[in-house]
Amino acid sequence: STPCPYPNAFWNGSRMVYGQGYAAADDVVAHEMTHGVTSHESDLYYYYQSGAINESFSDLWGEFIDQTNAYNGTGGNVLWVLGEDLPIGAERSMQNPPLFNNPDRMSSVYYDSSEADNGGVHVNSGINNKAAYLLTQGDSFNGFTVTGLGMTKVAKIYYEVQTNLLTSAADYPDLYDALLQACSNLGEAYYRL
Repeated sequence: STPCPYPNAFWNGSRMVYGQGYAAADDVVAHEMTHGVTSHESDLYYYYQSGAINESFSDLWGEFIDQTNAYNGTGGNVLWVLGEDLPIGAERSMQNPPLFNNPDRMSSVYYDSSEADNGGVHVNSGINNKAAYLLTQGDSFNGFTVTGLGMTKVAKIYYEVQTNLLTSAADYPDLYDALLQACSNLGEAYYRL
Protein backbone atom coordinates (compact mmCIF):
# COMPACT_ATOMS: atom_id res chain seq x y z
CA SER A 1 0.00 0.00 0.00
CA THR A 2 1.06 3.60 -0.58
CA PRO A 3 2.15 5.40 2.58
CA CYS A 4 0.33 8.56 3.60
CA PRO A 5 1.59 11.21 3.35
CA TYR A 6 3.26 10.10 0.13
CA PRO A 7 7.06 10.47 0.57
CA ASN A 8 8.12 11.26 -3.00
CA ALA A 9 7.38 13.08 -6.26
CA PHE A 10 7.13 11.80 -9.82
CA TRP A 11 6.19 12.50 -13.44
CA ASN A 12 3.68 9.93 -14.70
CA GLY A 13 3.88 10.75 -18.39
CA SER A 14 1.23 13.46 -18.34
CA ARG A 15 1.42 15.23 -14.98
CA MET A 16 3.59 15.84 -11.94
CA VAL A 17 2.65 14.39 -8.57
CA TYR A 18 4.09 15.61 -5.26
CA GLY A 19 3.84 14.17 -1.78
CA GLN A 20 3.57 16.44 1.24
CA GLY A 21 6.57 18.77 1.43
CA TYR A 22 7.96 17.80 -1.97
CA ALA A 23 6.51 20.70 -3.98
CA ALA A 24 8.33 23.11 -1.65
CA ALA A 25 11.70 21.96 -2.97
CA ASP A 26 12.48 24.01 -6.09
CA ASP A 27 15.05 21.56 -7.43
CA VAL A 28 12.54 18.71 -7.11
CA VAL A 29 9.82 20.69 -8.90
CA ALA A 30 12.24 21.56 -11.73
CA HIS A 31 13.40 17.93 -11.78
CA GLU A 32 9.87 16.62 -12.36
CA MET A 33 9.10 19.33 -14.94
CA THR A 34 12.23 18.31 -16.86
CA HIS A 35 10.95 14.74 -17.13
CA GLY A 36 8.05 16.24 -19.08
CA VAL A 37 10.44 18.14 -21.36
CA THR A 38 12.52 15.00 -21.92
CA SER A 39 9.45 12.96 -22.79
CA HIS A 40 8.55 15.50 -25.48
CA GLU A 41 12.08 16.04 -26.83
CA SER A 42 14.66 13.21 -26.76
CA ASP A 43 12.07 10.82 -25.25
CA LEU A 44 14.79 8.83 -23.49
CA TYR A 45 13.68 5.35 -22.49
CA TYR A 46 13.32 5.07 -18.75
CA TYR A 47 15.61 2.13 -18.16
CA TYR A 48 19.33 1.41 -17.85
CA GLN A 49 21.67 4.08 -19.25
CA SER A 50 19.06 6.03 -21.22
CA GLY A 51 16.99 6.20 -18.03
CA ALA A 52 20.03 7.31 -16.02
CA ILE A 53 20.63 10.11 -18.53
CA ASN A 54 16.93 11.00 -18.27
CA GLU A 55 17.26 11.23 -14.47
CA SER A 56 20.47 13.20 -14.73
CA PHE A 57 18.93 15.75 -17.11
CA SER A 58 16.22 16.29 -14.51
CA ASP A 59 18.84 16.60 -11.78
CA LEU A 60 20.99 19.10 -13.65
CA TRP A 61 18.09 21.36 -14.63
CA GLY A 62 16.74 21.11 -11.08
CA GLU A 63 20.11 22.19 -9.70
CA PHE A 64 20.50 24.99 -12.25
CA ILE A 65 17.08 26.34 -11.20
CA ASP A 66 17.99 25.91 -7.54
CA GLN A 67 21.19 27.93 -8.00
CA THR A 68 19.70 30.74 -10.06
CA ASN A 69 16.43 31.65 -8.38
CA ALA A 70 15.96 33.75 -5.25
CA TYR A 71 14.52 30.93 -3.11
CA ASN A 72 17.04 29.28 -0.81
CA GLY A 73 14.55 27.14 1.12
CA THR A 74 15.22 25.61 4.48
CA GLY A 75 18.39 23.93 3.20
CA GLY A 76 20.04 27.31 2.66
CA ASN A 77 22.51 27.94 -0.11
CA VAL A 78 23.57 24.31 -0.62
CA LEU A 79 25.26 23.91 -4.00
CA TRP A 80 25.33 20.76 -6.14
CA VAL A 81 23.12 18.82 -3.72
CA LEU A 82 19.68 17.65 -4.84
CA GLY A 83 16.68 17.65 -2.54
CA GLU A 84 18.19 19.48 0.42
CA ASP A 85 14.76 21.01 1.15
CA LEU A 86 12.91 17.68 1.18
CA PRO A 87 11.42 16.32 4.40
CA ILE A 88 13.88 13.41 4.12
CA GLY A 89 16.86 15.64 3.23
CA ALA A 90 19.21 15.51 0.28
CA GLU A 91 19.14 12.51 -2.05
CA ARG A 92 22.07 13.05 -4.43
CA SER A 93 25.23 15.09 -4.86
CA MET A 94 26.39 16.20 -8.29
CA GLN A 95 29.79 17.28 -6.97
CA ASN A 96 30.38 14.02 -5.11
CA PRO A 97 27.95 11.27 -6.22
CA PRO A 98 29.66 8.56 -4.09
CA LEU A 99 28.53 10.50 -1.00
CA PHE A 100 25.11 8.93 -1.69
CA ASN A 101 26.48 5.64 -3.10
CA ASN A 102 26.07 6.82 -6.70
CA PRO A 103 28.81 6.33 -9.33
CA ASP A 104 30.80 9.27 -10.65
CA ARG A 105 32.16 7.21 -13.58
CA MET A 106 31.29 4.00 -15.40
CA SER A 107 34.01 2.02 -13.61
CA SER A 108 32.81 3.01 -10.12
CA VAL A 109 32.02 0.30 -7.59
CA TYR A 110 28.67 2.07 -7.16
CA TYR A 111 27.58 1.49 -10.78
CA ASP A 112 24.31 -0.46 -10.62
CA SER A 113 23.99 -3.13 -13.31
CA SER A 114 21.01 -4.83 -11.68
CA GLU A 115 17.43 -4.76 -12.92
CA ALA A 116 16.27 -2.89 -9.79
CA ASP A 117 14.96 0.67 -10.29
CA ASN A 118 14.60 0.14 -14.05
CA GLY A 119 18.27 -0.76 -14.33
CA GLY A 120 19.62 1.70 -11.77
CA VAL A 121 18.28 4.91 -13.32
CA HIS A 122 18.49 6.95 -10.11
CA VAL A 123 21.84 5.59 -8.94
CA ASN A 124 23.58 5.71 -12.33
CA SER A 125 22.48 9.30 -12.95
CA GLY A 126 25.55 10.16 -10.87
CA ILE A 127 27.80 9.66 -13.90
CA ASN A 128 26.36 12.54 -15.90
CA ASN A 129 25.66 14.52 -12.72
CA LYS A 130 29.40 14.53 -12.06
CA ALA A 131 30.11 15.47 -15.69
CA ALA A 132 27.65 18.38 -15.55
CA TYR A 133 29.19 19.60 -12.30
CA LEU A 134 32.72 19.42 -13.76
CA LEU A 135 31.69 21.16 -16.99
CA THR A 136 30.01 23.95 -15.04
CA GLN A 137 32.16 24.43 -11.98
CA GLY A 138 35.45 22.83 -12.88
CA ASP A 139 37.45 20.75 -10.41
CA SER A 140 40.07 18.00 -10.27
CA PHE A 141 38.81 14.51 -11.02
CA ASN A 142 40.36 11.19 -11.95
CA GLY A 143 43.85 12.72 -12.34
CA PHE A 144 42.70 15.65 -14.49
CA THR A 145 41.97 19.29 -13.79
CA VAL A 146 38.86 20.57 -15.53
CA THR A 147 38.22 24.26 -16.15
CA GLY A 148 34.54 25.02 -15.76
CA LEU A 149 32.63 26.73 -18.54
CA GLY A 150 30.01 28.32 -16.28
CA MET A 151 26.34 27.59 -16.01
CA THR A 152 25.16 29.62 -19.02
CA LYS A 153 27.36 27.77 -21.54
CA VAL A 154 26.74 24.38 -19.97
CA ALA A 155 22.98 24.97 -19.96
CA LYS A 156 23.11 25.77 -23.69
CA ILE A 157 25.19 22.66 -24.38
CA TYR A 158 22.84 20.35 -22.47
CA TYR A 159 19.75 21.95 -23.98
CA GLU A 160 21.15 21.28 -27.47
CA VAL A 161 21.88 17.68 -26.49
CA GLN A 162 18.50 17.10 -24.85
CA THR A 163 16.34 18.67 -27.54
CA ASN A 164 18.24 18.03 -30.78
CA LEU A 165 20.85 15.29 -30.53
CA LEU A 166 19.88 12.30 -28.39
CA THR A 167 17.51 9.54 -29.43
CA SER A 168 15.36 7.41 -27.15
CA ALA A 169 17.87 4.58 -26.63
CA ALA A 170 20.93 6.79 -26.05
CA ASP A 171 23.56 5.48 -23.65
CA TYR A 172 26.56 7.14 -22.00
CA PRO A 173 28.86 6.79 -25.05
CA ASP A 174 26.10 8.45 -27.12
CA LEU A 175 25.88 11.26 -24.54
CA TYR A 176 29.63 11.80 -24.77
CA ASP A 177 29.41 12.12 -28.55
CA ALA A 178 26.35 14.38 -28.30
CA LEU A 179 28.09 16.74 -25.86
CA LEU A 180 30.97 17.16 -28.30
CA GLN A 181 28.55 17.62 -31.22
CA ALA A 182 26.58 20.22 -29.25
CA CYS A 183 29.75 22.24 -28.71
CA SER A 184 30.45 22.10 -32.43
CA ASN A 185 26.85 23.07 -33.24
CA LEU A 186 26.98 26.02 -30.87
CA GLY A 187 30.18 27.45 -32.33
CA GLU A 188 33.72 28.42 -31.49
CA ALA A 189 33.06 29.63 -27.94
CA TYR A 190 32.19 26.04 -26.96
CA TYR A 191 35.12 24.18 -28.54
CA ARG A 192 37.12 24.10 -25.33
CA LEU A 193 34.98 21.34 -23.80
